Amino acid sequence: MEEEQARRALEEERMRMEEHARQRDQMIGGPPRELRLLLLGWKGVGKSSVGNSILGRRYFESGQETELCLRRQALVSGRRITIVDTPGWDWFSVRRTPKRIRQESQRGAALLRPGPHTLLLVLPVVSSLTARKRRTLLAHIETLFGDSACLHTMVLFSCGDWLGRTPIEEHILRGGRELQRLLEYCGNYYHVLDSKTPGKDRSVSVLLDKIEEMIRENGDKAFLPIQTEWLSEESSYSSDNTEPEDDCRGCQLQ
Repeated sequence: MEEEQARRALEEERMRMEEHARQRDQMIGGPPRELRLLLLGWKGVGKSSVGNSILGRRYFESGQETELCLRRQALVSGRRITIVDTPGWDWFSVRRTPKRIRQESQRGAALLRPGPHTLLLVLPVVSSLTARKRRTLLAHIETLFGDSACLHTMVLFSCGDWLGRTPIEEHILRGGRELQRLLEYCGNYYHVLDSKTPGKDRSVSVLLDKIEEMIRENGDKAFLPIQTEWLSEESSYSSDNTEPEDDCRGCQLQ
């Protein structure tokens, strides 16, 4: 029964996206031209590579551990995309994630004034999701960003090339109940990227469409508002010393 419910949910998601594609050109007062995205997740899951794939070139240094938040910006598919890359969390415990890393995640959101439209939770397709891992991911999100963060969270599968010809929907069914519960927490918003070739993944525009759909569904809560406690004057906000008050003037706009 659970498998049938999961299949039905995936089918409804596919139909929703098809309906959105038919109606998008007829919409009045369309989505914002700017999208503010925050990359989150465990250590070593490919957040920097995902950021490069979305922006279309190598803005973030991949293959090494991210220590400080870094904000970059580019024009993608007619939209101004601003992305903040963040340090990775511990895989099994919020307490084992150092306090400075937790604070850096919050400061990453503060770099996206007045708040991020979407929290992109990066999850490798090659990683199995246990109950403990799922609970740890949700605990990080809710502890750092509050209970309403689920309205703005999307699962972004990295290492999509590992799927080969296997559809992501089939991978989700094989992933078991814990993966399906994580997607349910995110309103069944998910996407998969091949992060090995920045600028060549045609599904980036589809990802942006999904983000804009999420924004529309959230209505007057289009983004996650910045909280005062996320700000700190004691630490630099990013490795290029870009302050939130600069309003992205320090970013590289293509």
